[in-house]
Amino acid sequence: LLAGDVRYVLTSGGHIAGIVNPPNPKAWYEVGTEDNPADPLAWRDAALHKSGSWWEDWATWGAERAGPLGPPPPMGSDRYPVLGAAPGEYVRG
Repeated sequence: LLAGDVRYVLTSGGHIAGIVNPPNPKAWYEVGTEDNPADPLAWRDAALHKSGSWWEDWATWGAERAGPLGPPPPMGSDRYPVLGAAPGEYVRG
């Protein structure tokens, strides 16, 4: 089930709040070790408890594995032409 470079994180806040809430000082998360034991209790015993939001941890983890930033692909096509510059007229008023 866990093939490749996997980092399993257990967050505070419940199944929705743990994902959609922005970072806050009361947040915490637990991050597993590299071996990711199959037994949930063994995973929890080995996990590191960290204060703060998992968002920063995830951003760092992803940045370590991502390549350099490149230019965006061309926008629009014959069928779907560009309507205007981002972020859009609804933002600019």
